Amino acid sequence: MAAIRAIRFPALGRIELIEREEPPAPSGAEVLVESAFLGICGSDLHVLHGRHPFVRPPVITGHEWVGRVRSAGPDSGFRPGEPVVINPLVTCGTCRACRAGRLNHCEQAKVMGFRLPGTAQTRFLTDARQLHRIPATMDESLAALSEPVAVGVHAAKRAPDLETVLVIGGGTIGLCVLLALKAAGAASVVVVEPRAQKRMLAQRLGAADAIAPEAMGESARFTAVFDCVASQATLEAACRQCIGGGTIVVVGVAEAGRQIPLPRLQRFEIDLVGTGMYVPADIDEAIAALADGRIDAAPLISAVRPLDDAEAAFTEAMRPDSVKILIDMR
Repeated sequence: MAAIRAIRFPALGRIELIEREEPPAPSGAEVLVESAFLGICGSDLHVLHGRHPFVRPPVITGHEWVGRVRSAGPDSGFRPGEPVVINPLVTCGTCRACRAGRLNHCEQAKVMGFRLPGTAQTRFLTDARQLHRIPATMDESLAALSEPVAVGVHAAKRAPDLETVLVIGGGTIGLCVLLALKAAGAASVVVVEPRAQKRMLAQRLGAADAIAPEAMGESARFTAVFDCVASQATLEAACRQCIGGGTIVVVGVAEAGRQIPLPRLQRFEIDLVGTGMYVPADIDEAIAALADGRIDAAPLISAVRPLDDAEAAFTEAMRPDSVKILIDMR
């Protein structure tokens, strides 16, 4: 059997393809999976370039993943050949949050590709509880988008009033939030994005309007604002544009602390909430919506590159006009 190949960040700004030893045969609830497609996420790029708030190289990257079961332990409940996606959030399973089903609140949680070896490997062992089945007929490249779509599905649930919604940032996560909001019944979603190509894509995906930041009038108000950038400027804009009694959902990952205009939030009872990844039910919801077409995320895929071109694929993912670059791991 050929050696396992993996994409590793050995140091800031560096990418390498390495070979790893084959893991032992799965036992108990373990599953050996083989990779089909890997998605490059903006947070992966943040780690690579030292802009992630918690993680620095060296690390084997990857957490947006689809593949198949190669072999399975007797207690796993899986069979060879089943197509699956992965939940990269590995939790303790015993704390108060885990017992209540709020696994994304587990303070002992670690994420594959960050504080654990990631899914950018041609084969790897994982626990069965991290896997979600997908329909056998589902396009695997589309299924690779289940994880970022699940981020949007979870975020959309954090605001109670979706009558008029503003999404700040039209990158992959902002567009996944847009798709999830539309699927959740949001009446009108406006996207603010500086790049014209991404504004056009946002409108193609169902945005009522997509505008440049400088075109947003200060008097515009929304019942919910989703900040998918989390810069100081976008957080201030979110606070300005939210109506009294509305909700601001911070989706983007800030690399440092931010100041907020507390007097306005307090005076007008504006809720400022975070959203952290997802729970397993969100992944299942994302899979179902992608499979039956309620969410059409195919336009998010900018390109698919072979594993041998991994370094070039990460460079391409950094281009301002790229949305989602997939790596074919087969």
